[in-house]
Amino acid sequence: MRVIKVKAPEGFGKQIAELAFQAGASDVSFQTSKRVKSDNSSLTEEVITIETSTPKAKNLVESLMEAPFYDPKTFNFSVQHPESLWGSELPSKETKPLIQPSSDVYEDLWEYTNVTAGLLSRIFLSSLLLSYGMVEGYMPLIIASLLFLPYHHNLLAVGFSGCIREWRLMGQGLLAFLLSTLMIVAAGVVVALYLEPGIKFTEFSTPPFQSFLIAAVIGLAAGIGAVDDAGRHELIGLAATAHVSVYPAWFGLKFVYGFSHGDHPWEKLWVFGMDVVTIMVFSGIAFAIMKMNGKGIRRFIEENKNMEMEKKR
Repeated sequence: MRVIKVKAPEGFGKQIAELAFQAGASDVSFQTSKRVKSDNSSLTEEVITIETSTPKAKNLVESLMEAPFYDPKTFNFSVQHPESLWGSELPSKETKPLIQPSSDVYEDLWEYTNVTAGLLSRIFLSSLLLSYGMVEGYMPLIIASLLFLPYHHNLLAVGFSGCIREWRLMGQGLLAFLLSTLMIVAAGVVVALYLEPGIKFTEFSTPPFQSFLIAAVIGLAAGIGAVDDAGRHELIGLAATAHVSVYPAWFGLKFVYGFSHGDHPWEKLWVFGMDVVTIMVFSGIAFAIMKMNGKGIRRFIEENKNMEMEKKR
């Protein structure tokens, strides 16, 4: 379910309403408001509100961002996800959870991959618990740490940006992935400095081909779950994170404890890289299957770049 609020210059309400009806919305509401900007300029605008199901909202938002009359300088819109929506359609139709608007997924992944002190501290603290659980072989603690280790969004960001061909998000996802991996390794080093040598967690016995298949399934499931309102995001994230995050934690521990003859660090390193790339690629395939559309997003970004250049002149 989605509530879409579009603010546009006077005279465009009818065109937006037509897009909403073409997308399947049953009704549209209008009101007039005044917008004041930081430079003290003001304009009268129309506020158009559409309440509809998630898949219809996807069609409307993407049609609006690609419409010839849409201009980021004078238009803006927001998409809200209400707890319930009792409108002109039955709940069986209003509550269809698939597929989210591409713009929702895009901004969600940007939010999770923005490198902040909060993100890095959460990764480091949860990785301390992960590394401790691996040393002690305490599986409940390992699972608990993985529940709040924000790692898989970085991989999804790369897969999504590859699907919609938006390279800024890809760069952000790769940066967040690199820094997150370094934080996990660092947490492993810290734990190893305070605990006696020995890692009881040894669940690295999955053959490479099976590991590839598991990563492919995780990538597909994570991609589909990311665009589904009813997707169990936290459980899919747990599966994705568990499959790859134990490797950098193990390397962090081993940098202090030292590598033994049977550790096979190079094999673990390339399996880790293979699994990461596989999740990225197959999540991108899932996003493509779910018809994620980047045309309007790329247009919005390009228009904003032009606006920034005009301001600097």
